[in-house]
Amino acid sequence: MFADDTPRLAPAFGPLRRHPFIFLSLVLHAVPLVALYHFGTQRIEIAQRERQQRQVESGARLTAQARLEKRVHDMARIQSLLAQSAGKQPAGNKEDEVQFSAQPKAPDELLKQAKDLARKIDEIERDTKAEQLAKLLDIPKEKALEQVAEKVKAEAPPAAEPQTPAEAAAQIEQLEAKARVALEERRHQLEQQQNGVQVAADAAGAAQRGAGKGNGKGDGEGKGDGQGNGQSGQGLGNGSAGGVGRQMLDRIAAFTNPDLPDRMTKAYLGGAGTMFGGGVAHMPTVDAATMVKGTGRMIGAGGTYANRVWVNRWYLIGPFDGRHGAGLFANYHYPPEQGVVLDAAYWGKGGRLVKWDYVDMARYPLEPPVHAEDAVYYGYTELMLDAEQDLTIWVGADDDAQLWLNDRLVWEGGNANKDSFFGQVYETRNTFVRDYNLNEGKRVVHFRKGRNKLFFKLSNGPTRIFFSLVLTK
Repeated sequence: MFADDTPRLAPAFGPLRRHPFIFLSLVLHAVPLVALYHFGTQRIEIAQRERQQRQVESGARLTAQARLEKRVHDMARIQSLLAQSAGKQPAGNKEDEVQFSAQPKAPDELLKQAKDLARKIDEIERDTKAEQLAKLLDIPKEKALEQVAEKVKAEAPPAAEPQTPAEAAAQIEQLEAKARVALEERRHQLEQQQNGVQVAADAAGAAQRGAGKGNGKGDGEGKGDGQGNGQSGQGLGNGSAGGVGRQMLDRIAAFTNPDLPDRMTKAYLGGAGTMFGGGVAHMPTVDAATMVKGTGRMIGAGGTYANRVWVNRWYLIGPFDGRHGAGLFANYHYPPEQGVVLDAAYWGKGGRLVKWDYVDMARYPLEPPVHAEDAVYYGYTELMLDAEQDLTIWVGADDDAQLWLNDRLVWEGGNANKDSFFGQVYETRNTFVRDYNLNEGKRVVHFRKGRNKLFFKLSNGPTRIFFSLVLTK
């Protein structure tokens, strides 16, 4: 017999040799299954991206509505300030009330509210100008009102009804801008009164307000209680300020210019290729022996007994793309700065979808769950106080932070002192974490009774990141 030199398949391939058509069938079925899986996965990814895009578009729409809602809320504060300054509404803190809205209103609903406020503001202006004109021309107030109304009607024809949300938004912006002009004019008049200057009346070309009724001894002086309840005087006589008190002017000034002038550190100073602007930081000292530490968002009844409270519960969102190097101290602005909408989602750093997440940080200080370099984060919370009071805020951040209380900027860091601050934090032996004291400085600010809004912007550069807000009496 001759040896069979034909190569033989290994035993493992025996079934393939015996049943080639079965294996061919399996292969032919497997190929489309793999293809279906591949394309199905792509379709899922596309669908997920489309769903995320819809979330972002919805977030942009809600943020725009929140911005409009804030404009209308500002108009309500302006109307209240004007009414108080004219003695037509008791003094109070209504114009300082904080806006809380779980869901922003639709543009058409906001426009209706804005028009109603604009009408009230116009009525206050007309009434005030009519009083001035009646005194100047010695005519009945009703006749003066007719003249003022005719002039106003000729100057401001009614606006057309909006057909789209964009047109409604534009009208709201116009009405709010007009309201701010009215408040600025009123502030100017009050300042003239405070300085003993007779106020010019612009109604129907009138020349002066309350002129010629004083007797030289000030019998035309107004009577004010310092709270904005003053009644307008009939004349200025000896130059004494009539009308409202200084506190009313301060309220108007606080609304028209909400940023505090006395910031703890300076804005970016620049430098020769350095990230920081120089300066020497002095970490605020604390009395550890008498310290009773606490955490949370309640101050007073219902809160934890403590004399040093770290605010550790926030809604956080980020990271967004941030500027590199020293540019982080003048970082980009993102939608959360226009209005906090906790249901909104946005495109963040690297194209990832970012949403507001509730964080109850157990370990001091506050650190965002997702760390990123050259990034921007935002935080929002509400503090509950059982009484109106002044508290000291202690603020620190790596790298930079701004903090708003009830829509008013109360802290802005900047890069001055940062190098020295980081040296104390990271390069020396200290008890700052134990003492809740990773803080660049402190400032006394005013909190109202009930709910208070807190909002911060945190800009990070390289490596580490944190934000610290501590409250003391």
